[in-house]
Amino acid sequence: MKRMMRLFRGFFGVGLLLHGLVHAMGFVAYWPLAEVAELPYKTALWGGRLTLGAGGMRLFAAVWLAAALAFGVGVGLLALRRRAWAGVILAAALVSLVLCILDWEAAFRGAWINVAVLLVLGVVFGLRQSPAPFPPAPLAAGTVDTLPLPAGLPQPLERYLRGVYGERLPLIHSAVLTGRGTLRVMGVTFPARIRFSHRSGYDYRHYMEATFWGRPLMKVNEVYMNGRGRLELPFGVEEGPAVDSAANQGLWAEMMYYPASLVTDPRLRWESVDERRAKLHVPFGEETQTFTFEFDPASGDFVRLETLRLRDSKTPPMRWWCESPTVDGRKVFTATWEDEGTPWLTEWLEDAVYNADVSAYLRQKGA
Repeated sequence: MKRMMRLFRGFFGVGLLLHGLVHAMGFVAYWPLAEVAELPYKTALWGGRLTLGAGGMRLFAAVWLAAALAFGVGVGLLALRRRAWAGVILAAALVSLVLCILDWEAAFRGAWINVAVLLVLGVVFGLRQSPAPFPPAPLAAGTVDTLPLPAGLPQPLERYLRGVYGERLPLIHSAVLTGRGTLRVMGVTFPARIRFSHRSGYDYRHYMEATFWGRPLMKVNEVYMNGRGRLELPFGVEEGPAVDSAANQGLWAEMMYYPASLVTDPRLRWESVDERRAKLHVPFGEETQTFTFEFDPASGDFVRLETLRLRDSKTPPMRWWCESPTVDGRKVFTATWEDEGTPWLTEWLEDAVYNADVSAYLRQKGA
């Protein structure tokens, strides 16, 4: 799918560039600098109903040139993966559409090309429209007790927790985490709104909506309870040992939203590696799973956690990692598979409810 998207982007860019070259021919024909058989010189447009004269046609030609340059700039921005490309191409296509309508007899094919370009841009801008946030979780937060920061933790972990909490850690038994972000499905990155509900260290429910023009297009319901996972996707249901294993790792990785629980749970074991890394061993039935955490040695901030994770039952475990970079001035949480190289999930947290009674809420569906 990624290959198909790259090919489409390449063909789209080439098509836009050729369309821009035709506009350059329009400038040559209507200034006029030379005769172009497909664009015969005239001084009246719109079937002869709009008379411009020689001076007006030079202005008309100049607009053709401006459209050609705009298509060229837009293609360059597209090649450089700059977000502004779509806005530039939108302006160029709208101007081009007006030009082609005015010169319909000679340029009607260009009008239909512009309509196709505008349809593509409708998809592009629809995939950029962030949805409204979920309403607040329908749960009341509970009391949060604290306990002293334990001794004997790996040095980079201790420094990180002290920076986040100080000398006392909250005891968090449940969390309902709500936010927005992006979710990649079959190679297409959709805006998304997301709610993760946890019984800390035991169970979770995920509800995610991939959206288009801010409206839900696909809904994902995922549960992990009593060591068993079930993933309900728009195109089917996934269950089995591979889902169980991956779900358990997802549960512990998401607890980085409230990292005190990665220390206060007595079932966990931390192991020092060096001044910037530590390993965490978590329970999975009768087995354990291991994460490697990395912290910035200068600031003490969390940088990355990594583990070997199953994506499905047909492929061996591969590297999977989470990071917490700052994007557009906002701290986000990302998840990436090694063979993809870029995050399939990006989320920023907008609301959190801790220590609510989630026993019934975990068995529901939807937000």
